[in-house]
Amino acid sequence: MKRILTFLFLVFVFSSCSKEDHPRVEYRVNSSGSAVIAYTMVTPSVRQETVSGSWEVSFRHSKGANVFLSAINTGIGTTSISVYVNKELLYSETTQVPGGVIEISEVLQ
Repeated sequence: MKRILTFLFLVFVFSSCSKEDHPRVEYRVNSSGSAVIAYTMVTPSVRQETVSGSWEVSFRHSKGANVFLSAINTGIGTTSISVYVNKELLYSETTQVPGGVIEISEVLQ
């Protein structure tokens, strides 16, 4: 019984450390018109999409790694971008300017 409790404790400790070292990152975009977004996830390769309405993606990332999300407001209306880490809002930018560019480029702490 003692071995089982020790094993469960170790599993809990190691799984907790893993989550802290690799927090859940979520990118969110809201556009009342349309926007072209560019973003990176785990690798530094940039992905690009056209968004109308709401868009989001989440992934696990390493502490000390870069997060990058940008948008060009291609329509009339408001475009907002946000970065959440473990469900906590860390960064947000908004533009109402047609052709306006907003960007979040940060290092995860």
